[in-house]
Amino acid sequence: MSTIPELYNEKCHCAGCSQNDPGYSFVARRTAQHHNKRARLNAIRCERDMSTQRNMMDVDDEPILTHQPGALEELYTQTNSPVWEGASMSDTEDVSVTNDAISNGNNNDSGSNSNEISEDESEDNVIELDNNELNSEDPFATPNMPQNPVHRFIATFVVMFASHYVVDKGAVVLIEFINKLLTIYEQDFQLPLSLPGLQHMTGFSAMTKGIKIFVVHQDCHKVYEQSASVPSHCDFVKLGACSSCNCQLMKTSALGALVAKHSYLYQSVLHRLGYLDLVRGTIIDPMHNLFLGTPKRLMDRWIKDEDIQDGDFAAMQKTAETIIVPGGYTSLNSKIGKQLSYMKADVWKSWVLVYSPVLLKDVLAKDRFKNRINFVDACCLLIKPTITFDEVNTAHQFLQTFCTRCDELYNAKILTCNMHLHLHLRDTIRDFGPVYGYWLFGFERFNRLLKNLKTNRKIGFEETFMKKFIKDVHKDDLVNSFLQSTRQTSAFPLLTKLTSSFTPTTIPSIRQRTFHIQSFVEASEDPNVLVKGNEPLPPSAFPLSLKSATTMSDIHYVHLLQYYKAVYNNEQLVHFQQASESPYFVDNTITLLKYINILGQVYKGKGESGSRGSLVQAKFIRSTEYEHIETCFPTFSSDDFQCVLPVHRIMLEVATAEHTTHRKVKKMLVIPLPKKQYI
Repeated sequence: MSTIPELYNEKCHCAGCSQNDPGYSFVARRTAQHHNKRARLNAIRCERDMSTQRNMMDVDDEPILTHQPGALEELYTQTNSPVWEGASMSDTEDVSVTNDAISNGNNNDSGSNSNEISEDESEDNVIELDNNELNSEDPFATPNMPQNPVHRFIATFVVMFASHYVVDKGAVVLIEFINKLLTIYEQDFQLPLSLPGLQHMTGFSAMTKGIKIFVVHQDCHKVYEQSASVPSHCDFVKLGACSSCNCQLMKTSALGALVAKHSYLYQSVLHRLGYLDLVRGTIIDPMHNLFLGTPKRLMDRWIKDEDIQDGDFAAMQKTAETIIVPGGYTSLNSKIGKQLSYMKADVWKSWVLVYSPVLLKDVLAKDRFKNRINFVDACCLLIKPTITFDEVNTAHQFLQTFCTRCDELYNAKILTCNMHLHLHLRDTIRDFGPVYGYWLFGFERFNRLLKNLKTNRKIGFEETFMKKFIKDVHKDDLVNSFLQSTRQTSAFPLLTKLTSSFTPTTIPSIRQRTFHIQSFVEASEDPNVLVKGNEPLPPSAFPLSLKSATTMSDIHYVHLLQYYKAVYNNEQLVHFQQASESPYFVDNTITLLKYINILGQVYKGKGESGSRGSLVQAKFIRSTEYEHIETCFPTFSSDDFQCVLPVHRIMLEVATAEHTTHRKVKKMLVIPLPKKQYI
């Protein structure tokens, strides 16, 4: 067994061991050989300018003296050795500079200690990443990490541990401690002595490279990047202004330095995706863009220019009270008389689509009203759940005409960023689909549900709400599963009372022919298509919400009999009272519907919503007197067999309003509304 003086009998004059008064240190012979190799390696690096590859270069092997077997056996029985059991610390079978002392573990003795002092590598490790690296497929690449997996693990563990538990000063002490252990176990690998250097080597600093500081002016909203030169005063020229904003951006701190008055940080890993276009990938919310921005701004402008005065609002309120608004749209009640103040998006939606085409006709100037109709027509197309590319292009043309005419009819200040975004809605719908998939009406309504949710005002609300939400969702699934497995439709009314909202997914009791969506749509758009009334209904209509069976009135029955004779071209159909005289007769027993869901559009029967049902339009009657709306007689035509209308013929739902012309003639205005079709 060798003694301690025999182990440390070699003088080492390397840069690390010469930092004392004698200018050298006594180390083990093998450690001195390692230090000589390191010195030669550093010389090669300087010649080849490869300082970042110091742990990856191989040099010629030199003979290594071993100690007595007892020391080697003692080393392999230690539990705190940094060597992983069953794995060599060498990357290859060849002896390398980084770990040649342990690549042949059966012949080496790693139990000796040394007075080795590691070098400061903090400056070598502070390197900035360029933009190409940030946009690469691997933004967190670590070319400076050692190839040895154990060394990589040590570096990664230290930087993660330091970031989680240790402050910066403590991290330096931890790094020195790890380096000392690596020296004790004679590893040719050292961690950078500074925390920034270690973070750069492991790729940890790349995570925060995208953080930027911006200086912003809160009035005109111009943004300056702090890394660039920021002026002391804002140089942004507002639209229509003759001079710049010239507001102060910087202020003097207590230490006398110029600092930003308002600044913010920004960082997003999405910037690292080279294929991502953030402008194209940002969705414009149609709810805010169409219904909370432009309508209110125009109304404020009309009031300011006195295009609409107090007397006009009173007259419009009186007309609005005659408008019959269908379900799904909000009635404005007294909002119009109060100059449309404090309205939410769903109320503005009703104003744009239902009320404004009627009420603004006799109030606004002709050119301004016509331009307003361009906006209404665009909204009617854009808010449809199913929309074609041609309809998207048509809506874009309406919006483009609207914005261009606004610039001509009003001064430039009427134009806003929100109105500019109207012209980007076409790209949003092309990229992300119809607006029902992402507009914020559902989000806002869900916020209202959260606000009205009763709680015990204790902690844990999120968990309580999530449990309740999941249970409500699975209640509907449970009912659907029951109907699919048992086909017990008689239990459907009782089970639906126990669910918050239920939409069945199957048709358990009615067998019908295959439903074809194209044929169904053509029946409503082409009056030349023969429709008898027994054609398949869409799956959304089932199960039907039926009332109890009843008998038709004699007057209505006569019309139904005539209708069947016409569509079936069969004059042999007879009255039910004459059923014994012919094999073909029409029964007078019918079952009324409370409502029917046609591709997402719900049509209600008479008496289910107040005293009226849904008003529908089966065919357009063109008129040149009004833009966007139809002018009809004030009363409905007399009943006959043509009043029998199969649901397949329904074109869309309408709103109606009473109107008196300048000649005191009463008319009924029919306002067509966007048709909902979830295909």
